[in-house]
Amino acid sequence: MSDPTSEPSAGGGLIAVTGATGFIGSHLLNRLNQRGQRNRALIRNKPGRQTNVPQSTEIISGSLSDSAALEALLSGVQTCIHLAGATKSVDASGFHSANVIGTYNVAASAAKAGVEHFICVSSQAARAPTISDYAASKAAGEATLATFRSQMRVTVIRPPAVIGPGDPMLQPMFDLIRMGWLPAPSELRSGRRSFAVISVEDLVAEILASAERESAAPGLIEPCSVSATDWQSVGVAAGKAAGRKVRVLKVWSGLLHAAGLMADGVAKLVRRPMPISHGKVREMLAADWTYDHPVRDAMKLEAILRACFLDQKS
Repeated sequence: MSDPTSEPSAGGGLIAVTGATGFIGSHLLNRLNQRGQRNRALIRNKPGRQTNVPQSTEIISGSLSDSAALEALLSGVQTCIHLAGATKSVDASGFHSANVIGTYNVAASAAKAGVEHFICVSSQAARAPTISDYAASKAAGEATLATFRSQMRVTVIRPPAVIGPGDPMLQPMFDLIRMGWLPAPSELRSGRRSFAVISVEDLVAEILASAERESAAPGLIEPCSVSATDWQSVGVAAGKAAGRKVRVLKVWSGLLHAAGLMADGVAKLVRRPMPISHGKVREMLAADWTYDHPVRDAMKLEAILRACFLDQKS
């Protein structure tokens, strides 16, 4: 992967970012500011919330349902990069509100403000909308953008599993890897489950490359660092990255289904989403989440995992 500080700026126009305090968003803002790119971020205002937004980023406080905040965010903007959305929810309505209505609100405000290029970072799950409420909401969110294709250039980016330093969701997995274990779903009778992954660095580079492309750029991009891998290969790469032997602990799929259903019941009872859900289990157990072609100068799996371990040691 190329040195981000040596890359050209993504154009002189102002870039607006939603979801800027998330895992991908924080990496994106850092890269934008390293490159001296003017940028503005929508930050959801929560009492006592601490954010690590770079000082050079202009901050607009508000949410995806706040029309005044969206107007302020998008005024004078050339490119909008929409990252905000829900990855966890108690029920389908929560996903719909954030990933469908929220996406529509941002796109409608962008079109009204005269934004030239709208980049929506969706999810590989949108390929299979029937697999989970989350997947259905990401597919529906993408579909809402068809309304605006005659008013501005629209690009949808569907990353697979995103891995990189600073993701709190992966912390438990790396803790177990340090102890020499990698829990993974049991394999299919007909073969191994295969999936693509992308490093957060490669994804950010692809987002910014899309912002720089001319009007002939594709409307749908499915980037990856590794086009196809499996849990056994992840275990081997993780062992090399961690400097120790890692055993892949196979977990029976029936047990995962049961855990997902139980988590859904608890979430409805306490009205708070759990780290796992039956929808996430269904996504995890799908046989094929592979992609066709890695991005240019893509990071290798071992290098991606090593960067995560090094970040946790620092």
